Amino acid sequence: MDAKPIPFTAVAETADETNKKPPGINKATFPVSVCLKNQQLQIEKYDVLSGILSNYLIQRVLGRGSFGQVVQCINLDTKEIVAIKIMRKDESWAAKREVFILNRLKRLDRDKNNLIKFTEQFEHKGHDCLVFEILDISIEDLIQRMTFKPLHLSEIRVIAQQMLVALDALKSLGLVHADIKPDNIMLVDHQLQPFKVKLIDFGMAVPISKVRTGTMIQIPGYRAPEVMLGLPLNEAVDMWGLGCVLAFMYLGQDPYPLHCKLEVLRVIMQIQGHPSWMLKTECIFPCCKNQGSMTNRHIKAFLSLLKRMLHVDPEKRITPSEALGHRFITMKHLPSDANPNPYVSSSYLKIKDLSPTPLNQPEPDSHEPPGDGARPGSDGGNRRPSSPSPQQPQQPVP
Repeated sequence: MDAKPIPFTAVAETADETNKKPPGINKATFPVSVCLKNQQLQIEKYDVLSGILSNYLIQRVLGRGSFGQVVQCINLDTKEIVAIKIMRKDESWAAKREVFILNRLKRLDRDKNNLIKFTEQFEHKGHDCLVFEILDISIEDLIQRMTFKPLHLSEIRVIAQQMLVALDALKSLGLVHADIKPDNIMLVDHQLQPFKVKLIDFGMAVPISKVRTGTMIQIPGYRAPEVMLGLPLNEAVDMWGLGCVLAFMYLGQDPYPLHCKLEVLRVIMQIQGHPSWMLKTECIFPCCKNQGSMTNRHIKAFLSLLKRMLHVDPEKRITPSEALGHRFITMKHLPSDANPNPYVSSSYLKIKDLSPTPLNQPEPDSHEPPGDGARPGSDGGNRRPSSPSPQQPQQPVP
Protein backbone atom coordinates (compact mmCIF):
# COMPACT_ATOMS: atom_id res chain seq x y z
CA MET A 1 0.00 0.00 0.00
CA ASP A 2 1.78 3.05 -1.28
CA ALA A 3 0.53 5.35 1.48
CA LYS A 4 1.80 8.76 2.51
CA PRO A 5 0.70 10.63 5.67
CA ILE A 6 -1.69 13.50 5.03
CA PRO A 7 -2.80 16.37 7.26
CA PHE A 8 -6.28 16.65 8.68
CA THR A 9 -8.50 19.71 8.48
CA ALA A 10 -9.90 20.79 11.83
CA VAL A 11 -13.65 21.10 12.12
CA ALA A 12 -15.76 22.07 15.09
CA GLU A 13 -17.31 19.17 16.90
CA THR A 14 -21.10 19.32 17.15
CA ALA A 15 -23.54 17.61 19.45
CA ASP A 16 -24.61 15.35 16.59
CA GLU A 17 -21.02 14.23 16.07
CA THR A 18 -20.68 13.46 19.76
CA ASN A 19 -23.82 11.36 19.62
CA LYS A 20 -22.28 9.33 16.79
CA LYS A 21 -19.45 8.21 19.06
CA PRO A 22 -19.98 4.55 20.01
CA PRO A 23 -20.08 3.83 23.75
CA GLY A 24 -16.74 2.96 25.30
CA ILE A 25 -14.69 4.69 22.58
CA ASN A 26 -12.50 7.62 23.54
CA LYS A 27 -13.31 10.37 21.05
CA ALA A 28 -9.89 11.95 21.66
CA THR A 29 -8.32 9.12 19.66
CA PHE A 30 -10.21 10.08 16.51
CA PRO A 31 -9.15 12.61 13.89
CA VAL A 32 -11.28 15.28 12.36
CA SER A 33 -13.03 14.88 9.03
CA VAL A 34 -11.22 14.53 5.74
CA CYS A 35 -12.64 15.12 2.29
CA LEU A 36 -10.77 13.65 -0.67
CA LYS A 37 -11.70 14.32 -4.28
CA ASN A 38 -11.23 12.50 -7.58
CA GLN A 39 -13.61 9.62 -6.87
CA GLN A 40 -12.16 9.01 -3.42
CA LEU A 41 -14.52 8.52 -0.53
CA GLN A 42 -15.34 11.40 1.81
CA ILE A 43 -14.56 10.20 5.31
CA GLU A 44 -16.09 11.58 8.50
CA LYS A 45 -14.89 10.78 11.98
CA TYR A 46 -16.81 7.99 13.68
CA ASP A 47 -17.96 6.65 10.30
CA VAL A 48 -18.63 2.92 10.38
CA LEU A 49 -17.71 0.69 7.46
CA SER A 50 -19.98 -2.35 7.32
CA GLY A 51 -18.07 -5.41 6.22
CA ILE A 52 -19.19 -8.97 5.66
CA LEU A 53 -17.44 -10.36 8.73
CA SER A 54 -17.43 -7.29 10.99
CA ASN A 55 -18.16 -3.58 11.28
CA TYR A 56 -15.23 -1.17 11.41
CA LEU A 57 -15.10 2.25 13.06
CA ILE A 58 -12.73 4.70 11.36
CA GLN A 59 -10.09 6.12 13.71
CA ARG A 60 -7.78 8.01 11.39
CA VAL A 61 -6.42 8.23 7.87
CA LEU A 62 -3.00 6.61 7.56
CA GLY A 63 -2.28 7.85 4.06
CA ARG A 64 -3.35 7.97 0.46
CA GLY A 65 -2.09 7.11 -2.98
CA SER A 66 -3.22 6.87 -6.57
CA PHE A 67 -5.39 3.86 -5.66
CA GLY A 68 -7.36 5.66 -2.92
CA GLN A 69 -6.59 5.85 0.79
CA VAL A 70 -5.73 3.73 3.81
CA VAL A 71 -7.53 4.21 7.12
CA GLN A 72 -6.95 2.81 10.58
CA CYS A 73 -10.09 1.28 12.05
CA ILE A 74 -11.21 -0.64 15.08
CA ASN A 75 -13.14 -3.87 14.61
CA LEU A 76 -16.26 -3.23 16.68
CA ASP A 77 -16.73 -6.94 17.33
CA THR A 78 -13.22 -7.92 18.39
CA LYS A 79 -11.78 -4.46 19.29
CA GLU A 80 -8.82 -5.33 17.07
CA ILE A 81 -7.08 -2.50 15.22
CA VAL A 82 -6.94 -3.02 11.45
CA ALA A 83 -5.96 -1.15 8.30
CA ILE A 84 -8.50 -0.77 5.52
CA LYS A 85 -7.54 0.13 1.98
CA ILE A 86 -10.41 2.09 0.41
CA MET A 87 -10.14 2.05 -3.37
CA ARG A 88 -11.25 4.77 -5.75
CA LYS A 89 -14.47 3.96 -7.59
CA ASP A 90 -12.63 3.76 -10.89
CA GLU A 91 -10.16 1.25 -9.39
CA SER A 92 -12.74 -1.51 -8.93
CA TRP A 93 -11.04 -3.75 -11.48
CA ALA A 94 -7.71 -3.27 -9.67
CA ALA A 95 -9.35 -4.27 -6.37
CA LYS A 96 -10.64 -7.51 -7.90
CA ARG A 97 -7.19 -8.21 -9.26
CA GLU A 98 -5.51 -7.63 -5.89
CA VAL A 99 -8.10 -9.68 -3.99
CA PHE A 100 -7.48 -12.59 -6.36
CA ILE A 101 -3.79 -12.54 -5.41
CA LEU A 102 -4.47 -12.02 -1.69
CA ASN A 103 -6.81 -15.01 -1.61
CA ARG A 104 -4.04 -17.12 -3.14
CA LEU A 105 -1.75 -16.07 -0.30
CA LYS A 106 -4.21 -17.55 2.19
CA ARG A 107 -2.88 -20.97 1.17
CA LEU A 108 0.30 -20.05 3.04
CA ASP A 109 1.12 -19.35 6.67
CA ARG A 110 1.47 -15.61 6.19
CA ASP A 111 3.22 -15.07 9.51
CA LYS A 112 5.92 -17.65 8.80
CA ASN A 113 6.30 -16.43 5.22
CA ASN A 114 6.36 -12.74 6.19
CA LEU A 115 3.35 -11.70 4.12
CA ILE A 116 0.66 -9.27 5.20
CA LYS A 117 -2.60 -10.81 6.39
CA PHE A 118 -5.73 -10.02 4.38
CA THR A 119 -9.06 -10.50 6.19
CA GLU A 120 -11.92 -9.58 3.89
CA GLN A 121 -13.16 -7.44 1.03
CA PHE A 122 -16.45 -5.56 0.94
CA GLU A 123 -18.07 -2.58 -0.75
CA HIS A 124 -18.91 0.73 0.93
CA LYS A 125 -20.80 3.37 -1.06
CA GLY A 126 -19.47 1.96 -4.30
CA HIS A 127 -15.87 1.76 -3.07
CA ASP A 128 -14.04 -1.54 -2.66
CA CYS A 129 -12.58 -1.92 0.84
CA LEU A 130 -9.79 -4.37 1.66
CA VAL A 131 -9.15 -5.22 5.33
CA PHE A 132 -5.59 -5.97 6.49
CA GLU A 133 -3.74 -6.47 9.74
CA ILE A 134 -2.26 -3.24 11.10
CA LEU A 135 1.53 -2.90 10.84
CA ASP A 136 4.08 -0.36 12.06
CA ILE A 137 6.22 1.70 9.66
CA SER A 138 7.92 0.95 6.36
CA ILE A 139 11.64 0.53 5.74
CA GLU A 140 11.47 3.85 3.90
CA ASP A 141 10.02 5.55 6.99
CA LEU A 142 12.60 3.88 9.24
CA ILE A 143 15.54 5.15 7.18
CA GLN A 144 14.01 8.64 7.05
CA ARG A 145 13.63 8.69 10.84
CA MET A 146 17.28 7.71 11.09
CA THR A 147 18.14 10.75 8.92
CA PHE A 148 19.19 8.40 6.13
CA LYS A 149 21.89 6.65 8.10
CA PRO A 150 22.47 3.06 6.97
CA LEU A 151 21.42 0.01 8.90
CA HIS A 152 24.01 -2.30 10.42
CA LEU A 153 24.73 -5.42 8.36
CA SER A 154 23.36 -7.63 11.14
CA GLU A 155 20.04 -5.78 10.78
CA ILE A 156 20.11 -5.90 6.98
CA ARG A 157 20.73 -9.65 7.20
CA VAL A 158 17.61 -10.20 9.31
CA ILE A 159 15.42 -8.21 6.92
CA ALA A 160 16.98 -9.86 3.87
CA GLN A 161 16.37 -13.34 5.26
CA GLN A 162 12.70 -12.63 5.92
CA MET A 163 12.12 -11.13 2.48
CA LEU A 164 13.87 -14.04 0.78
CA VAL A 165 11.48 -16.36 2.61
CA ALA A 166 8.59 -14.22 1.32
CA LEU A 167 9.86 -14.29 -2.28
CA ASP A 168 10.43 -18.04 -2.08
CA ALA A 169 6.83 -18.43 -0.90
CA LEU A 170 5.52 -16.29 -3.76
CA LYS A 171 7.54 -18.34 -6.23
CA SER A 172 6.01 -21.53 -4.84
CA LEU A 173 2.59 -20.10 -5.74
CA GLY A 174 3.76 -18.94 -9.15
CA LEU A 175 3.37 -15.24 -8.31
CA VAL A 176 5.40 -12.11 -9.04
CA HIS A 177 5.04 -9.18 -6.62
CA ALA A 178 6.37 -6.72 -9.23
CA ASP A 179 6.71 -3.76 -6.85
CA ILE A 180 9.44 -4.52 -4.31
CA LYS A 181 10.63 -1.24 -2.77
CA PRO A 182 11.30 0.20 0.72
CA ASP A 183 7.72 1.50 0.98
CA ASN A 184 6.33 -2.02 0.57
CA ILE A 185 8.36 -3.71 3.30
CA MET A 186 6.89 -2.88 6.69
CA LEU A 187 8.00 -3.45 10.25
CA VAL A 188 5.41 -5.42 12.19
CA ASP A 189 6.05 -3.81 15.58
CA HIS A 190 9.53 -2.36 15.82
CA GLN A 191 9.38 -1.86 19.59
CA LEU A 192 8.21 -5.36 20.52
CA GLN A 193 9.65 -7.27 17.53
CA PRO A 194 12.68 -5.35 16.24
CA PHE A 195 13.24 -5.83 12.50
CA LYS A 196 10.39 -8.29 12.10
CA VAL A 197 9.04 -7.34 8.66
CA LYS A 198 6.30 -8.26 6.21
CA LEU A 199 5.82 -7.73 2.48
CA ILE A 200 2.75 -5.64 1.62
CA ASP A 201 0.87 -4.17 -1.36
CA PHE A 202 0.00 -6.81 -3.91
CA GLY A 203 -1.73 -4.36 -6.22
CA MET A 204 0.84 -4.99 -8.96
CA ALA A 205 1.23 -8.73 -8.30
CA VAL A 206 0.42 -11.17 -11.07
CA PRO A 207 0.76 -14.89 -11.80
CA ILE A 208 4.03 -15.63 -13.58
CA SER A 209 2.07 -17.21 -16.43
CA LYS A 210 0.28 -13.89 -17.01
CA VAL A 211 3.37 -11.64 -17.09
CA ARG A 212 3.60 -10.14 -20.56
CA THR A 213 6.78 -9.06 -22.29
CA GLY A 214 6.92 -5.27 -22.44
CA THR A 215 4.78 -4.72 -19.33
CA MET A 216 6.04 -1.67 -17.41
CA ILE A 217 6.28 -2.60 -13.73
CA GLN A 218 8.31 -1.38 -10.72
CA ILE A 219 9.32 2.22 -10.06
CA PRO A 220 12.41 3.75 -11.71
CA GLY A 221 15.43 3.11 -9.53
CA TYR A 222 14.06 -0.28 -8.50
CA ARG A 223 13.18 -1.44 -12.02
CA ALA A 224 15.02 -4.46 -13.40
CA PRO A 225 16.99 -4.00 -16.65
CA GLU A 226 14.84 -6.55 -18.50
CA VAL A 227 11.75 -4.46 -17.73
CA MET A 228 13.33 -1.31 -19.18
CA LEU A 229 14.55 -3.19 -22.25
CA GLY A 230 11.20 -4.83 -22.98
CA LEU A 231 12.56 -8.36 -22.55
CA PRO A 232 10.70 -11.45 -21.28
CA LEU A 233 9.90 -11.20 -17.56
CA ASN A 234 9.66 -13.62 -14.67
CA GLU A 235 10.00 -13.68 -10.88
CA ALA A 236 13.64 -12.54 -11.18
CA VAL A 237 12.37 -8.94 -11.26
CA ASP A 238 11.48 -9.30 -7.57
CA MET A 239 15.02 -10.38 -6.71
CA TRP A 240 16.35 -7.28 -8.48
CA GLY A 241 13.96 -5.10 -6.50
CA LEU A 242 14.98 -6.70 -3.21
CA GLY A 243 18.65 -6.24 -4.10
CA CYS A 244 18.00 -2.53 -4.58
CA VAL A 245 16.26 -2.40 -1.18
CA LEU A 246 19.25 -4.04 0.52
CA ALA A 247 21.57 -1.53 -1.15
CA PHE A 248 19.27 1.28 0.05
CA MET A 249 19.50 0.05 3.64
CA TYR A 250 23.28 -0.34 3.40
CA LEU A 251 23.94 3.06 1.85
CA GLY A 252 21.16 5.13 3.38
CA GLN A 253 20.19 6.30 -0.09
CA ASP A 254 18.74 4.88 -3.28
CA PRO A 255 21.25 2.89 -5.34
CA TYR A 256 19.95 4.15 -8.69
CA PRO A 257 18.20 7.35 -9.87
CA LEU A 258 14.48 7.47 -9.12
CA HIS A 259 12.95 9.81 -11.66
CA CYS A 260 14.54 9.10 -15.05
CA LYS A 261 14.21 5.72 -16.76
CA LEU A 262 17.04 6.32 -19.22
CA GLU A 263 19.35 7.56 -16.47
CA VAL A 264 18.65 4.41 -14.45
CA LEU A 265 19.61 2.22 -17.38
CA ARG A 266 22.70 4.31 -18.12
CA VAL A 267 23.89 4.08 -14.52
CA ILE A 268 23.29 0.33 -14.36
CA MET A 269 25.24 -0.28 -17.55
CA GLN A 270 27.99 2.13 -16.53
CA ILE A 271 28.66 0.86 -13.03
CA GLN A 272 27.71 -2.80 -12.94
CA GLY A 273 30.99 -4.59 -12.54
CA HIS A 274 32.95 -1.75 -10.95
CA PRO A 275 35.25 -2.79 -8.08
CA SER A 276 33.92 -3.23 -4.57
CA TRP A 277 35.40 -0.02 -3.16
CA MET A 278 32.66 1.96 -4.88
CA LEU A 279 30.19 0.60 -2.33
CA LYS A 280 32.59 0.80 0.61
CA THR A 281 34.70 3.93 0.42
CA GLU A 282 33.81 6.59 3.00
CA CYS A 283 34.85 9.47 0.75
CA ILE A 284 32.07 8.49 -1.66
CA PHE A 285 29.48 7.35 0.88
CA PRO A 286 30.24 8.87 4.30
CA CYS A 287 27.21 7.07 5.74
CA CYS A 288 29.02 3.74 5.39
CA LYS A 289 31.54 4.57 8.12
CA ASN A 290 29.01 3.66 10.84
CA GLN A 291 29.49 -0.09 10.37
CA GLY A 292 31.69 -0.10 13.48
CA SER A 293 34.47 -2.67 13.78
CA MET A 294 33.05 -4.82 10.99
CA THR A 295 35.81 -6.54 9.06
CA ASN A 296 36.08 -6.78 5.31
CA ARG A 297 34.87 -10.37 5.25
CA HIS A 298 31.47 -9.30 6.57
CA ILE A 299 31.13 -6.63 3.91
CA LYS A 300 32.44 -8.96 1.22
CA ALA A 301 29.82 -11.57 2.12
CA PHE A 302 27.09 -8.95 1.81
CA LEU A 303 28.41 -7.61 -1.50
CA SER A 304 28.78 -11.16 -2.80
CA LEU A 305 25.05 -11.70 -2.29
CA LEU A 306 24.11 -8.23 -3.48
CA LYS A 307 25.88 -8.46 -6.81
CA ARG A 308 24.23 -11.81 -7.51
CA MET A 309 20.83 -10.28 -6.75
CA LEU A 310 21.65 -7.40 -9.10
CA HIS A 311 23.01 -9.47 -11.98
CA VAL A 312 21.88 -7.77 -15.19
CA ASP A 313 21.04 -11.16 -16.73
CA PRO A 314 17.84 -12.46 -15.07
CA GLU A 315 18.78 -16.03 -16.00
CA LYS A 316 21.96 -15.73 -13.91
CA ARG A 317 20.36 -13.81 -11.06
CA ILE A 318 20.28 -15.71 -7.77
CA THR A 319 16.95 -17.29 -6.76
CA PRO A 320 15.32 -16.90 -3.33
CA SER A 321 16.12 -20.48 -2.27
CA GLU A 322 19.74 -20.10 -3.41
CA ALA A 323 20.05 -16.78 -1.60
CA LEU A 324 18.79 -18.33 1.64
CA GLY A 325 21.82 -20.63 1.46
CA HIS A 326 24.29 -17.83 0.76
CA ARG A 327 26.99 -17.32 3.39
CA PHE A 328 25.79 -13.79 4.17
CA ILE A 329 22.49 -15.28 5.38
CA THR A 330 23.87 -18.47 6.95
CA MET A 331 26.89 -16.61 8.42
CA LYS A 332 29.25 -19.40 7.37
CA HIS A 333 31.99 -16.83 6.93
CA LEU A 334 31.88 -16.03 10.66
CA PRO A 335 33.74 -17.94 13.40
CA SER A 336 31.81 -20.71 15.14
CA ASP A 337 33.76 -20.74 18.41
CA ALA A 338 32.14 -21.16 21.79
CA ASN A 339 32.29 -17.43 22.55
CA PRO A 340 31.29 -15.60 19.38
CA ASN A 341 31.66 -11.85 19.22
CA PRO A 342 28.60 -9.59 19.74
CA TYR A 343 28.11 -9.17 15.99
CA VAL A 344 27.78 -12.94 15.50
CA SER A 345 25.50 -13.35 18.51
CA SER A 346 23.27 -10.47 17.46
CA SER A 347 22.89 -11.71 13.90
CA TYR A 348 22.28 -15.32 14.85
CA LEU A 349 19.77 -14.64 17.61
CA LYS A 350 17.75 -12.20 15.50
CA ILE A 351 17.39 -14.66 12.65
CA LYS A 352 16.80 -17.59 14.99
CA ASP A 353 13.93 -15.73 16.65
CA LEU A 354 12.32 -14.66 13.38
CA SER A 355 13.17 -17.43 10.93
CA PRO A 356 10.91 -20.42 10.18
CA THR A 357 13.68 -21.96 8.03
CA PRO A 358 16.97 -23.59 9.04
CA LEU A 359 20.16 -21.60 8.92
CA ASN A 360 22.32 -24.41 7.56
CA GLN A 361 21.16 -24.51 3.95
CA PRO A 362 24.05 -25.20 1.54
CA GLU A 363 25.42 -22.20 -0.28
CA PRO A 364 24.89 -22.47 -4.05
CA ASP A 365 28.04 -23.22 -6.01
CA SER A 366 27.76 -20.94 -9.00
CA HIS A 367 29.92 -18.32 -10.64
CA GLU A 368 29.48 -14.75 -9.50
CA PRO A 369 29.39 -11.87 -12.00
CA PRO A 370 32.44 -9.61 -12.16
CA GLY A 371 32.68 -6.75 -9.69
CA ASP A 372 31.57 -6.32 -6.11
CA GLY A 373 28.75 -3.85 -6.32
CA ALA A 374 27.18 -0.86 -7.93
CA ARG A 375 27.76 2.79 -7.29
CA PRO A 376 24.47 4.50 -6.51
CA GLY A 377 23.18 7.42 -8.50
CA SER A 378 20.36 8.75 -6.37
CA ASP A 379 18.90 12.10 -7.25
CA GLY A 380 18.51 12.83 -3.54
CA GLY A 381 14.73 13.07 -3.64
CA ASN A 382 12.92 12.04 -0.47
CA ARG A 383 9.66 11.10 -2.13
CA ARG A 384 9.45 8.09 -4.38
CA PRO A 385 7.48 8.13 -7.61
CA SER A 386 4.28 6.12 -7.61
CA SER A 387 4.35 2.61 -8.96
CA PRO A 388 3.09 2.35 -12.55
CA SER A 389 -0.58 1.48 -12.73
CA PRO A 390 -1.16 -2.05 -13.96
CA GLN A 391 -2.78 -2.25 -17.38
CA GLN A 392 -6.49 -2.88 -17.04
CA PRO A 393 -7.36 -6.34 -18.34
CA GLN A 394 -10.52 -6.87 -20.34
CA GLN A 395 -11.47 -9.50 -17.77
CA PRO A 396 -10.37 -10.13 -14.20
CA VAL A 397 -7.31 -12.32 -13.80
CA PRO A 398 -8.62 -15.90 -14.12
